[in-house]
Amino acid sequence: MVAANRIAMADISRQKRFEVTLDGQLTPRHTVGQAIDLYLERMGIRNDDLRWSAFAGGVKLDNKAELSEVSDSPEVSWTVMPEVSAGCH
Repeated sequence: MVAANRIAMADISRQKRFEVTLDGQLTPRHTVGQAIDLYLERMGIRNDDLRWSAFAGGVKLDNKAELSEVSDSPEVSWTVMPEVSAGCH
């Protein structure tokens, strides 16, 4: 696959949006997890020891996958959100 050259990331409400091209801060060799970390940093969102995930087209992306493996379209839109679980401590 050919990596996307632009990734648009947003929270589930679409209020916090960030767009990045894969020729500067991120490259096709970076991982989905690294892209999520950059999004959180740029949006001023504290991690608070939560695991964060990205979804594209309703499919959860593997945080360890390189961006070159994620899509063959030139532009990709992701929804970034924390993983939550319902359970007892």
